[in-house]
Amino acid sequence: MTIISPDKRTRTINIVTVSAVFLLILLLSYFCPLITDDLHFKFVWNGFDARTGQEVRVSSIWDILESARNYYTFSGGRVVCHTIVFALVNMNRWVYSVLNALMFVTAGILIRKHMKEKLAEKNRFTLPLIYISMFMLLPVWGDSVLWISGSVNYLWAGTAMLWAIYLIDKDDKSRDNQLLTCIAVLIASATNEISGGILAIILILRLIAWGKKNTYYYYTALFCVIPGMSLVLSAPGNSNRMQAVDMHTKLSATDVIQTSYGYLRYFFDWGWPFLFIIFAVMFYMIFGKQKVKDIVASMTVTVACFAGAVALGFSGIVIQRALFTVILPLLIPFWSLLPYLYYYAEGKNKLKAFLFSSGLLVLAQLAVMSFVQAGMMLLILLLTLIANILSKGRIEQKWLPSLPEQIGLTALCSVIIIANTVMFFYDVKRYDQYIDQTVTACRNADYETLYSLSPSGKISSFFPSEGTIVSDYSVSWIYEYYVMNV
Repeated sequence: MTIISPDKRTRTINIVTVSAVFLLILLLSYFCPLITDDLHFKFVWNGFDARTGQEVRVSSIWDILESARNYYTFSGGRVVCHTIVFALVNMNRWVYSVLNALMFVTAGILIRKHMKEKLAEKNRFTLPLIYISMFMLLPVWGDSVLWISGSVNYLWAGTAMLWAIYLIDKDDKSRDNQLLTCIAVLIASATNEISGGILAIILILRLIAWGKKNTYYYYTALFCVIPGMSLVLSAPGNSNRMQAVDMHTKLSATDVIQTSYGYLRYFFDWGWPFLFIIFAVMFYMIFGKQKVKDIVASMTVTVACFAGAVALGFSGIVIQRALFTVILPLLIPFWSLLPYLYYYAEGKNKLKAFLFSSGLLVLAQLAVMSFVQAGMMLLILLLTLIANILSKGRIEQKWLPSLPEQIGLTALCSVIIIANTVMFFYDVKRYDQYIDQTVTACRNADYETLYSLSPSGKISSFFPSEGTIVSDYSVSWIYEYYVMNV
């Protein structure tokens, strides 16, 4: 897997981009504070709340393995990810920071590699723009990319899923690639409750669209989903976690429907920039009377992600960072279809596709009662009409952005990312002050002050929102780590 381009200037841009993104994520990962779960995982895992003065610090590989076993037994099935977390939290911070930066960079390259080379090479800034979209459009960024436990469960697991999807769709269907695909599918399916289902739907839809040529290939990969999902879903700790953390002893149909509804609302709120382009291409293909199997093939990942958002309802509780798992794969169809829409689509069907896509998202937002987002999509619909009139039908033509336009967009988005990075360090300082105040209150047994503390102001997109939670759980581990474990 490389980022080598036949064009020298594009190759230089790609190398500089990957280097810059790697260093930025390395920096952010290293300075991101330890938050509650990170503190928890520094001790042998035996339960949720700290037992004051009785917890044992992880000091060996056997402690890590014991923690993993206990986690699987008493907390849930994400034992693959959490075994990695138990190890990383107790190692030098640079180890995690380097690996996390490599994972983020790899995710961007996988999205770029999924694009058709002819389309990717249309814009020299394709790879920088992919990373910019990963910085600016992915949900609950700090929780899912920087925080150690969050990044392994979402960024790392999501990258494993991107790798599996890339191999599934790779033109090479040889025996060696089939073995690699099976390994990737097995690993990705074993990371969390949703990945296996998403991959299963993708493989089934690929069978419908392209199955005649590679039936055995897809069926073999589909079979590998089963052991991965079984590992996660059959964990004895799933029911215990549901009761202890999610406050459910048993999920009713009403609970599932309400939770799915909540996840769908956030799915459309966070995913609308991707869905807008994806749906526009879908309508363009429908209006152009393209073959059904081609339309199915282009919408496969989107359908799987939508199903994943609905399936999150079985968790019984809405946690926004869980959406990272179903939003990240949307970057694959988004970046695969966006160049096609800009560089090849033209005519009245192109304008109609934009309008129908906006209209569909307005209806979707209204259906989940997200009225602000619905109003925004309606505004985009009206602006599209006005822009087409003022530009004398330019939207209906092929759009070839000039080099200054490409540079300008990249530079503008980069400035926003730099501004957020500056904000990140301000938030780190503010969170450190919160920890100091909490520790002081714990030592003084000042419970009134203790439960009145929380970081003030809005947390930036680069900082874990988990850090704002003040609860018996968080205070117990802050006390155990900073007061008892000194």
